[in-house]
Amino acid sequence: MTNVILENVFRKENVGFTGLLTIVLVILKVMEHLEISWLWVFAPLWLPVAVVLSLILIIVALIIVALFLAVLAYVAVNAVKIAYRLA
Repeated sequence: MTNVILENVFRKENVGFTGLLTIVLVILKVMEHLEISWLWVFAPLWLPVAVVLSLILIIVALIIVALFLAVLAYVAVNAVKIAYRLA
């Protein structure tokens, strides 16, 4: 039990590429070497999340459209079957 607690306390975390890029952009913006908006300074943090969420949204929309078309085709086939029975 004590080893687990000590491992969590002394665990080293890396900043990573996006963290390092964000730190560099913030330093450059504060030192007035960049003339970009703060939105783009923090883009390395939020942009990957936005891309993933956009892809998920597109996939969900495609699934909904596919299901709608499948139901529409099923209804059309059954309508044709009923029409032939009545004729």
